[in-house]
Formats: sequence, structure tokens, C-alpha cells
Amino acid sequence: MAAQDPLKDIRHSLHELAQPLAAVTGLVDLLLIDRQLEQDLLLDIQMISDKLDQVLDIISRIRGIVRTATQALEEDPEYDRPEKD
Repeated sequence: MAAQDPLKDIRHSLHELAQPLAAVTGLVDLLLIDRQLEQDLLLDIQMISDKLDQVLDIISRIRGIVRTATQALEEDPEYDRPEKD
């Protein structure tokens, strides 16, 4: 297996993870708009929103790490590029 294949798998997995989290974040944001909810419930929903944002931020940072690693491999003259799918 070529060295870049795991990086491609990681990028794909991060994308697959981020998509449903983004959808949940949108739904939570809609709940935050509902001013008829009790204050305690709104605080809990806000905490959920904050934690979802943290997870999405972590995913974004991991994507950056993978992007940097991919670029470093591509710039390495000794790197044997895998064939494209």
C-alpha cells in the first residue's frame, strides 16, 4: 500500500464524520432560536452547540495536518506516487 493511501482514507473519514456533525449543529442552532424553551434547557442546548463546534474545529485541524503531510510527501523527490484511482 502506498504511503499516501492512508492519508486519503483519513481525509475521506474526516469528511464522513464532519457531514453529520454539521447537520446536527444546524439543528441545534435552530433549537437555540426557539425562545419558548426553558432557560435550563437553552443552556444545555448551548453547551451541546459549543461541544459540536469544538469537535468540528478538531476535525478541521486534523484535515490541516493531513494536508500538510500530503504536500510534504508530494514534494519529496524520493516519494513514489501511487497510481490515481
